[in-house]
This record gives sequence, structure tokens and C-alpha cells, in this order.
Amino acid sequence: MSDFRDNLLNRAFRVVRGVDYNRARRELIEHSEIVPLIYEIVLPEQGSWETFRDATFPLLVRYARSQGIDPENPRLLIAAIFFKDHCYFVEGVELMNFLRDMEGLNAQALHFRILRWLAETEPVIPLS
Repeated sequence: MSDFRDNLLNRAFRVVRGVDYNRARRELIEHSEIVPLIYEIVLPEQGSWETFRDATFPLLVRYARSQGIDPENPRLLIAAIFFKDHCYFVEGVELMNFLRDMEGLNAQALHFRILRWLAETEPVIPLS
């Protein structure tokens, strides 16, 4: 496992077998005062940090914002990260701290990175 995978998965507050994900998700929701947004991420066994970052974070940021969650401080977000046969639950704020650490970003740099991602749109695929 590469350094970024270790770094990310070590931030989990709970780890379950993948087959137990639905039960664990239900328990998290039932025991929360405010229902969190659970965002599922598949962590590939191979590939670079840059590829994972570019495939994961822009979509996460746009989805969180669309659900009314501040992507810079996503306290109501929990990432369910699937790696091999396990699911790692990482708090949203910790996920963004991971991004900041990996990219060497301070709060202002993170803010502008998120603004850039929010401004991006997915390419339009012609129907014909």
C-alpha cells in the first residue's frame, strides 16, 4: 500500500468488513443526533495520489455543496472508503485535513482549490 493510502486509511474512526457496511452505516445514522451525509469512495489498490485526488475530491466537493454541506468544513459528512474487503469510515473534516496534508495547503489555499472545483463542470457528452 502506498503512503497516501496508509495516510488516508489510518484516519478512520471505524473499520468494518465490506459485507458489514450496510449494518455499520445504519448504526451510524441511528446513533447520530443529526443525520450525516455518507459519501462512498472506492480507493484503488494501484494508481497515483494525483489520479485519486482528481477523480475523488472535485466530485465530493460539488456533491457536498449540493447537499448543503460546507466542503471546507464538512462536519456532517462521513466518507465510507472501500479498500480491498474493508470499509473505512473517515469524518469529513479529517478527510479535508488529509487533502490539506497531502497537498501542503493552508486554509486559504484549500479555499481557493475548492472554489476552483466548484466552478468546474463535467464535460457535456453529445447525444448523437
